[in-house]
Amino acid sequence: MTNEAIDLDDRGTARDALSVPAFRRLFIGTSLSNTGRWLQTAALGVLGWKISESSAYLGAIVFAQLGPLGILSLVGGSLADTTDRRKLLLACQAWQMVFTFVLAAMLIDGEIAQSSLLIIVFVIGLGQGLYAPALTSVIPAIAGERNLSAAIALNSMQTNGTRVVGPAIGGLLVSRFGFAEVFALNGASYLFVLTAIYRTHIPAGTATSRSFKERVFGGFKIAFNAPQVGRPLLMMFLFALFCLPFIGQLPAIAEVNLGIDSQSTGYGWFYALFGLGGLGGATLVGTVFLRLPAARVAPFALIGFAGALGWLSLVRSIGLAYIAIFLVGLFYFALPTTLATAWQEHVDASVRGRVAALWVLSFGGTVPIANIAAGQAVEIFSLTAVLMFGAAAALALVVMRLPTGTIVGEEIFD
Repeated sequence: MTNEAIDLDDRGTARDALSVPAFRRLFIGTSLSNTGRWLQTAALGVLGWKISESSAYLGAIVFAQLGPLGILSLVGGSLADTTDRRKLLLACQAWQMVFTFVLAAMLIDGEIAQSSLLIIVFVIGLGQGLYAPALTSVIPAIAGERNLSAAIALNSMQTNGTRVVGPAIGGLLVSRFGFAEVFALNGASYLFVLTAIYRTHIPAGTATSRSFKERVFGGFKIAFNAPQVGRPLLMMFLFALFCLPFIGQLPAIAEVNLGIDSQSTGYGWFYALFGLGGLGGATLVGTVFLRLPAARVAPFALIGFAGALGWLSLVRSIGLAYIAIFLVGLFYFALPTTLATAWQEHVDASVRGRVAALWVLSFGGTVPIANIAAGQAVEIFSLTAVLMFGAAAALALVVMRLPTGTIVGEEIFD
């Protein structure tokens, strides 16, 4: 272990990060593309509910979307450390664009089999499985280590800002046109991020040649031996496993608990307010809480999330549900934004891809499994019981503490 992590008082602000042309270009391109992605994510949930009216099938849709992250993230992290990351990012985005257009074509007549939808969504997700850890690993290289915390907060802000815009547009388009048009629009949105990546110089991976085991599974050794890296990853894994199954059940919450038609602009606003809350949470971490240690922010986020999710599980008024889902989003996204900064500040460029793979795995590899289990649990127990369990689990996680330490590099393998 070498080098101390950047002092809290020396962290750059959002303005500092956006003043870097390469980061600003990628930020804008990703924002435009993510608008289409969230538009499609919201529409997929509605489509899945309409063709099945099953919470178990909604869990299967989430598994098809995020399962590839669990399957390929370790490979993606290894490639991010050792290959030309710019070419990798371009290939992954092009893959997702092509198969998104295929999905749109399959829905031209408005009909699709449940199995066909799961397969094509899984195929699209394969590109994201390699893309996500690679993108996570290049942020410090583009924005600069000093601006890391602000850049992570900005990325979370744009993710949730587009989560507001995308579903609102998606709800309008689905109700007036159809699912094929929504998915085709998302396919076209990939051109924005492809253009941004193509025009940006992204340094290649800097890892030295090591064994296959260390290239692919080395992140586990780092996380195990360096608690300042491993603890945030563990907290995110437990949070995703026990607290986040509600994500795949949003259409069911709207229809079963609130009487909102999931194929309506009312549901679009319900989903959008979730994203607006997430935007607020990421903004708080990137501004008000920017120079607070993660060990103080994480418990606050967990307690707030537990209260908000518990309230959402019990409320039956649409007006109150809008407030509750906003607060769920606010506290939910405050936590991963904080945890992402906590581990990223304690790894150097030579191993960042492999640890980024674990970060993606802690969410993308866990949420699909959790949603499959939650879908079955809803069928056996109830939607309210599953949501209340998630709230209780968030409270239990408050006992975990986030340690600090020095920066970890490839010397940990020696």
